Amino acid sequence: MVMRVNRFLFLLGALAGLAPIEFAAVTPDPQTPKKPVSTEYHGVTVEDPYQWLEEDNDPQVKAWSGAQNQRTRQYLDRLPDRAAIEKQLTEWYAKTSPSYSSLVSRPGILFAMKFQPPKQQQLLVTLTSADDLKSEKVVLDPNVLDAKGTTAIDWFVPSLDGKYVAVSLSKGGSEDGTLHFYETATGKALPDTIAHVQYPTAGGSAAWNADGTGVYYTRFPRKG
Repeated sequence: MVMRVNRFLFLLGALAGLAPIEFAAVTPDPQTPKKPVSTEYHGVTVEDPYQWLEEDNDPQVKAWSGAQNQRTRQYLDRLPDRAAIEKQLTEWYAKTSPSYSSLVSRPGILFAMKFQPPKQQQLLVTLTSADDLKSEKVVLDPNVLDAKGTTAIDWFVPSLDGKYVAVSLSKGGSEDGTLHFYETATGKALPDTIAHVQYPTAGGSAAWNADGTGVYYTRFPRKG
């Protein structure tokens, strides 16, 4: 409890010490042109002047997004206590004990996501039961797939018998997931993959058929 109180007081003090920094001191705010688009929904016309920003691959959208990120980064980097806060939080997270989440039970096996500091991304593991942590086996470690720590597990779905598991993986925080398949016992990757099964604002899903020979899944249209 003392540790939690100390952390809370530290954060309060740190936030209170973040003196306001005028945005005028950084790159000017990027202009955001209005391009009205009218769409009719059930007899109601809705005008959206910023719909053009939804086109992620449009060069103008990329330039606008890059300018916004640059301006925000400049502001955050100039916060006077940022370095001290980052250092303290990094130390705390590095000392955090492992934890498990997203438990899914199958006959004789328990699937779980494991947070294991100081690794950046959670692992997919199996256990014989929640009471037997020594039985843990790693099925997939995204930190091994990507040493930079930018590949993450969005979600996973084991087959009904637990022999296989479908895993949505996305890179660089995109949340644009690709479905991969693995043998549970060995962690061996199967050759098939399915792109665009996960999307940032909509999520994704998959379900195995009864005998584990195939999956039903949601899939988002290819970009472009």
